[in-house]
Amino acid sequence: MAYTVKTLSELSGVTIRTLHFYEELGLLKPAYHGANGYRYYEEKELLQLQQILFFKELGFTLKQIQKVLGRSDFDQLAALHSHRRFINEEWEKLGQLIKTIDKTINHLQGKKKMKDQEIFDGFTLGIVKRAKEGESYFVAEALVLASIKNLNDGKREQSYYDNLIKTAHAIFKEIVDCIESGSNPASDKVQRIVKKHHALTEEHHNATKQVYKALAQLYREHPVYRKQLDPFHPELAEFLAEGMEAFADSKL
Repeated sequence: MAYTVKTLSELSGVTIRTLHFYEELGLLKPAYHGANGYRYYEEKELLQLQQILFFKELGFTLKQIQKVLGRSDFDQLAALHSHRRFINEEWEKLGQLIKTIDKTINHLQGKKKMKDQEIFDGFTLGIVKRAKEGESYFVAEALVLASIKNLNDGKREQSYYDNLIKTAHAIFKEIVDCIESGSNPASDKVQRIVKKHHALTEEHHNATKQVYKALAQLYREHPVYRKQLDPFHPELAEFLAEGMEAFADSKL
């Protein structure tokens, strides 16, 4: 069965613009174009899109996905088995965290006392994994919490936050224009826009080099921020993060 790009978008939850972008990257090409000029996708392309989405869920950037799927020795079945192992490990961890939650609830309700060493069951794996990756997750997550607190503290007028969002969206759109024109994240043109983004960030955080680079990593991987950025352009998070890192290294 063949699907138009509109139908595939509805089926997968991936926007039409993103599907077009995947085609431009060579990640997902239609099976064929009809006489009406429409793109048509068949089962092979659906499974290819599934692989892209799996890799995105596992934290891969589009550039990394391109490299993996573009390899001549890429084995779809082997990749699926690998996805299954990873997700199973995460599932086991979530299961342990649920047990910890239940034990803590029972402890606080006085039903069954919890041992001190049980309080942190399920967290160790995540801490070790993050430490091995060497990422700035602890700083990044602190920034997320700080942002949420600042936006909900009720100390400023709503118009202030409306203006903040409007300014941020304008910056994102400028960055998207740079992506679509083929600019380099470290170019002077992009860096001038990133400078405005840094100034906006300074209103809520002490955006030092370390903090700003941590925020760049957060843009790449934290779901709260990806949810904000992906609708503008599927490459925005990665492109902006690269621009932020270049700005931090050269200006901060």
